[in-house]
Amino acid sequence: MMNAIQKKQIITIMKKTSIRFAVAFILGLNFSIAQDLDSLDVRMKFYQKITMSDGLHLSSNVYLPNDSIEKYPVILVITPYIADENHARGLFFARNGYAFITVDARGRGNSEGEFIPFENDGADGYEIVNWISQQPWCDGNVGMLGGSYRGTSQWLTLKRFPEHLKTIVPIASVGPGRDFPKYNNIFSTYSLRWLMFTGGKTYNSNLFQEDFWKVKREKLYESGLPFYKYDSIVGAPNKVFQKWLKHPDYDQFWKNFYLTPTENNRIDIPILSITGHFDGDQIGTLLYHNQHMKYGTPNAKKKHYLIIGPWSHGGTRNPKSELGGLTFGENAVLNMNQLYLDWFNWTLKGGFKPTLLRNNLVYYEMGSNQWKYATGLPAIANKEMQLYLGSLQSDAKDVFFSGNLLYEPWEEDVAPDVLVHNPSLRKGMYNPSYSRSNGDFYLSLNYLNDANILIYNADPFKEDITVNGKIRLEAYIAMNVVDIDLKFATYEITADNTSIFLQEGFLRAKYRNGLEKAERVPKDKIIKYSLEGRNMASRVIKKGSRIRLVISPIDTPNFQKNYNYWEDSAKQSAPFSRRALLKLYHNAQYPSKLILPIKAEIALPK
Repeated sequence: MMNAIQKKQIITIMKKTSIRFAVAFILGLNFSIAQDLDSLDVRMKFYQKITMSDGLHLSSNVYLPNDSIEKYPVILVITPYIADENHARGLFFARNGYAFITVDARGRGNSEGEFIPFENDGADGYEIVNWISQQPWCDGNVGMLGGSYRGTSQWLTLKRFPEHLKTIVPIASVGPGRDFPKYNNIFSTYSLRWLMFTGGKTYNSNLFQEDFWKVKREKLYESGLPFYKYDSIVGAPNKVFQKWLKHPDYDQFWKNFYLTPTENNRIDIPILSITGHFDGDQIGTLLYHNQHMKYGTPNAKKKHYLIIGPWSHGGTRNPKSELGGLTFGENAVLNMNQLYLDWFNWTLKGGFKPTLLRNNLVYYEMGSNQWKYATGLPAIANKEMQLYLGSLQSDAKDVFFSGNLLYEPWEEDVAPDVLVHNPSLRKGMYNPSYSRSNGDFYLSLNYLNDANILIYNADPFKEDITVNGKIRLEAYIAMNVVDIDLKFATYEITADNTSIFLQEGFLRAKYRNGLEKAERVPKDKIIKYSLEGRNMASRVIKKGSRIRLVISPIDTPNFQKNYNYWEDSAKQSAPFSRRALLKLYHNAQYPSKLILPIKAEIALPK
């Protein structure tokens, strides 16, 4: 039996959309099923030119319902990956009562100009929204949608506050300068691969294939040449790549791509942010979200929802119940088109709120394979488990004779554990994290007497432990070099000795006090280094499992090489490398520890 509010919502929907959609709504039909009863006969307007204020023209494809209604809410996607990628989605929304427009980013596809990543998207997005609002098929309400780079484009457009932009759905939003093209100021070789993929007008999908790039990044690594020569090794000098390398710090160049506190305070539209536990751009997604939570108004923050699923970057748009050997429940496979449609029906047409959004944070708890709900990220953990590093009867070099993770710091003044790294040897192509072929999250990493690593194991847990959030490592280290790149990785080791990846974090030592300014490391001085997990995650670690911690230098063809001396790492080369000797201390005076954020029990709102 419908109440008065539901009847009013249905009447509103019937006024704003097609009869077909309203009937499906009243009957409770799944919209994806309802659309299958339709033909593909929607109205299309291809290669529509949008004139920018500088005189250039951007190209768009428009999809309109084939009915008698003249004006619709509009869903906008701005893409550097060519408008054709959104054909199926355009058909979907047009069949469900929306105008849909996909725009080639400046310099891509059929759009004029030059594609310079991130730099024109905000201004162009603002003008595109204004143009849409003036079209005869627009009812004055525009929502934006898209993942990865397309997600960042939404934030950059919102930063300009176009009047007719009523909602955004940023998915796996790239964090410029924070997770791409560099993470914690360590550039990835993938950055050039992506620039070549989005270079010029064409799609370049064959150029993007992995085999070619694996050969090129390994050639750079083996050569010992400085990182800035990578584009020359590939055979395609790239001015954007070189420009990015001129900003090794997290400086104002990168900060310009984020909303200021004042801009965050101006936001007053509903937002649906989506990311995954294994999303390489989770950092960007959460940075945009968390800054809004920090500076936004109370009313606006109530309208910002965040979904975190057990997904990779691509999985945020195409969820699966399996990822790299990990398996989840079928409930992890959300119908994303349905979710988007429900969201826009709610925010643009006065419909019902999506049923999944029972609270402002919706996250998937791996292990129990359940969706959980909270008011926000701070509410998902209420205490910390501290595991103190020690090496009571070992040198922490062997997985079978490892150091310890203890519940209390070791009181005695024991000798530090020693890590040795000679970057000129360039052994990174052969370590397990690089050489494994499938990138599984189920791993069998048996490190044996490796001078480049330190290994610590905890005792098996006597009860289930749920880790919610980012794992942190606080390590007291003295070193004989002025800089080094360090990494920690954590694993769940099950009762049958299966190794399951949990989280990892990177640190370039000269940015130990912040990403904005590099500082030399004082030689041989004991300093506390704090490394935080790259991605937050939620996982139930089962009774009988234990935690494994692995500490190592970063030495892989996947990332910019640091040869451990004081110069911009993009310019460092093998002939000037410095052999690093690190001493990790663990006692009452220097209590190095691994910190696990532990789940709080959260009652669902009534």
